[in-house]
Amino acid sequence: MSEKIGILAIGHGSKLPFNNQVVTEIANMISEKHPEYIIKIGFVEHSEPTVEEALHSFAGTGVTKIAATPIFMASGVHLTEDIPGFLKLDPETNEGEIEFDGQKVKIVYAKPLGSDKLIAELIFKRAQEVI
Repeated sequence: MSEKIGILAIGHGSKLPFNNQVVTEIANMISEKHPEYIIKIGFVEHSEPTVEEALHSFAGTGVTKIAATPIFMASGVHLTEDIPGFLKLDPETNEGEIEFDGQKVKIVYAKPLGSDKLIAELIFKRAQEVI
């Protein structure tokens, strides 16, 4: 059986709709470029769907593994406590499991964006745009 991967894109959430729209647009870009993946979006606070609701929305999709991927620059309490709690991850392995339609689906947890050459290039591009 080949794996069918889901990506749970996790945003902070905001009462301001344009902030949430950025997360949605990023997820849509991933989906367009990689249609073989099932992409869902969840938010930590102030927005819907919540992380838990988004996780459960993978039911019926046939995914065999879910990569929970925060769209956050750096680690903080949401990434180290809140999201792992929502996903019921093992604190030792930062992995978990959920059952859909009688099948166990593994959940793996990605790191935040952090410092990366791609982000540095994007910041430089934004600076160039205003110079």
